[in-house]
Amino acid sequence: MKPSVKKLLMLALMVLSAGLAAALRPTILLADELAPIQLKILVPAAFGDWREQLLSTAQIIDPQTQQKLAELYSETLTRTYINRKGYQIMLSIAYGKNQSAALQLHKPEVCYPAQGFMLVDKQPGEVVFGNTTIPTTRLMTTLGQRKEPVTYWTVVGAQLTTNHINKKLAEMRYAIRNRIPDGMLVRVSSIDADPGNAYEYHNQFASQMLAAITPAQRERVIGHANASLQVTPSP
Repeated sequence: MKPSVKKLLMLALMVLSAGLAAALRPTILLADELAPIQLKILVPAAFGDWREQLLSTAQIIDPQTQQKLAELYSETLTRTYINRKGYQIMLSIAYGKNQSAALQLHKPEVCYPAQGFMLVDKQPGEVVFGNTTIPTTRLMTTLGQRKEPVTYWTVVGAQLTTNHINKKLAEMRYAIRNRIPDGMLVRVSSIDADPGNAYEYHNQFASQMLAAITPAQRERVIGHANASLQVTPSP
């Protein structure tokens, strides 16, 4: 094949690929077809054995990270809860109406090191709520003497996702239907040198929180039961 013909063929393929990509580019926000989310109302300030603790200094969010949150997400919620034993849990929920590319940018594996934390360990976990098992990711992070175990999960549209491949597949399924999915990242953490103890509290907290959310809104937080069955555990 002559070089000129080969170049023309490559150019034609590039144009065709660009055209296909444009044709599959979704234009309708799934969030606009669903009931609006207000995180402060969605999650009660008190539920189960947990109560919101005001004026807590446990959360660490620098101004640069806070600005990035505002750019990536439509709404965020940050609270500290305490139970009757005095154990504190930090809750952070980030919701975005357009999750075509942004959600993975602020996963805790990225945001914690960006604030000076060391990522010591990462492993799969789960939260059991009734008959539903929610795949989660568990991290162990440190900042000087501060030991902060983290548990989180992400939802894209109605699909629980535990890795980048899951997320992209979910986005593609919505794109075929001309929909841009919304997304949510739910993170709980605590200052605790014993990660096993921390994860037990995280599971208890998450289960009681989900029980306090109305069933219709709960699906936005953990996805549909049938969608969760398609999740591939992260390595």
